[in-house]
Amino acid sequence: MSDHLPSSPAAGGDEPTPPRGTSDAGARSSPTNGRGNDATEHEVWDVDDWGEPNYLVRRALVVAVVVAAVAGTAILASQFIGSDKSSTPPTSIAAEWDTIVVLSNDEIRLLDRDSTDEINAFTTFDDLLDAQTLVAGNVLVTMTDEGRITQTNLGDGSERRSRSGLDETLQIAPDNPFIALSGLESGGDVTIIDTRSRSALSVADTAGLDDPLIFTTDVLVNAAGTYVAVPVPTAFQSVVINLETETSTALAGRVIALDDARVVTEQPGGGESELEFYDVTGDRLGSADVPSPQAMLLRPNGSMLAVSTDGTIITADADGSVNDVGTLTDPDGVPIEITDGFTVADRQRLIAVGERRVFILDSDGRQLGVAQGSVSTVVRSGARCVIVGGAGSNAGAQVVDVETGNTIADINRGVVNGTSEDGCTASIIGDVPTLVRNNEIIEVDADAIAAIAPDGQSYIALNGRDAEYVDIDDGNPVRIGRRLAVVHFGER
Repeated sequence: MSDHLPSSPAAGGDEPTPPRGTSDAGARSSPTNGRGNDATEHEVWDVDDWGEPNYLVRRALVVAVVVAAVAGTAILASQFIGSDKSSTPPTSIAAEWDTIVVLSNDEIRLLDRDSTDEINAFTTFDDLLDAQTLVAGNVLVTMTDEGRITQTNLGDGSERRSRSGLDETLQIAPDNPFIALSGLESGGDVTIIDTRSRSALSVADTAGLDDPLIFTTDVLVNAAGTYVAVPVPTAFQSVVINLETETSTALAGRVIALDDARVVTEQPGGGESELEFYDVTGDRLGSADVPSPQAMLLRPNGSMLAVSTDGTIITADADGSVNDVGTLTDPDGVPIEITDGFTVADRQRLIAVGERRVFILDSDGRQLGVAQGSVSTVVRSGARCVIVGGAGSNAGAQVVDVETGNTIADINRGVVNGTSEDGCTASIIGDVPTLVRNNEIIEVDADAIAAIAPDGQSYIALNGRDAEYVDIDDGNPVRIGRRLAVVHFGER
């Protein structure tokens, strides 16, 4: 029988957390820098001990979480990576998702994934079923509608608390599994939550911005998780924030790419743009004039691979050199108009998104494949597959391998409602719950599939009043909680 660790009495207060930016006589500033993050690893913070967090806010496109609401229930699967093992986030292929994290109203239960036996349990101050939650690093992050953020170490149950704004959305940064973001869908300040240091930073405060209009979908995090780059359109600039020193550097233009060594910003003018190249400390390296890019990939050698609106593929470097690589081609002769793009396969592949087509390119600019439709799922930087399809449940979809550009599975009908971290296993809402895995279509004997495990080897099913864990190869469901529950997967 596992140890159940009760919450510290200090964490049991009923006082709501004041939203970020409001005065609170009961909230004491941190004696260090106002972050409210100077507690030791084993400390549990009192509700009155929050200081205003420094800001570094970051909001990203996709949630490294899969959310499904079925028949009035809420079950969520997320990533949980042991942050002590490496400073560089492992991909879903390298991670071993061996822990199930089950949340009830005030209890966190850790189950061994092989046996489903309980490993440990903690009680908490927050109502976990009335808050947004995710797992990043070895930390459970909880955020209430009032903006109270709690980071719970899943090793020892210790908690750190900070604040964001009211009614914000919490999500994992698609670029880095140790960074969580919160912000408003309509834009504003953004909070960056670094689960390795258990800090919560606001972009506006760190960069000295007044009422910025920032969208989390535009914020970039480098692979090492040391820098965040944020475009601030109202200020006609971008800021790059060093997460270790909590300092910022302002750069002209809109940031479009960031890696561990370089930053690239864009200053458009007509149908062309000037790309400015910097190192991550803000030192300018040079510039290049290019056709206005819509899809971009910053390559390891520091040059940019870019695709313009009409499908022209170029490379550009800080020395001003621009090389024409080629032009995207559509097998059906459909006119090409690229409107967006993103990187996958650990930034080794570029997805160029058109109005009715999705193109897959390698880092040299070679077109590997094209799929009809639009991207149907959240895409993470480590994705090995993307699902491309039309609108509506009868339109069908394709699972595309981004390594090769080939279609590896066809989905005749239904709506995709969740995928594994690599995107290659998906759950489909249709006439019956269905899984797509390894080019195989599997009908599931349950009311619904609520979540897919990050490694794609198992899923959470809803059946009657129960939430059940099912290993896909084994097929036998094991009850792990009530139908109304929140479930995360993790690596311990």
